[in-house]
Amino acid sequence: MRKYPLPSLDLLHSFEAVARHRSFTLAADELCLTQSAVSRQVKALEDALGLRLFHRLHRAVTVTAEGQRLFESVTRGLDDVSACLAALGAATKAPS
Repeated sequence: MRKYPLPSLDLLHSFEAVARHRSFTLAADELCLTQSAVSRQVKALEDALGLRLFHRLHRAVTVTAEGQRLFESVTRGLDDVSACLAALGAATKAPS
């Protein structure tokens, strides 16, 4: 059993891309997915959390207050993991 119940990383990754781009289409292009797939992933995340993360407007998307809070947290987490992996990579390449 996990210590912290978390949604799948795929859902969080899609959410982060949409929030950053403010576009399902641009996020889909970045993730090499269809716009529909990204939209379904974000909807699945919203359903799992019981929160609305985006306001979907005609040809536009804005992040809700809850979505912005989650975006900032997810971004920090992904940045931390990325920095750790970079440090581990540098450590393994360092001469012994």
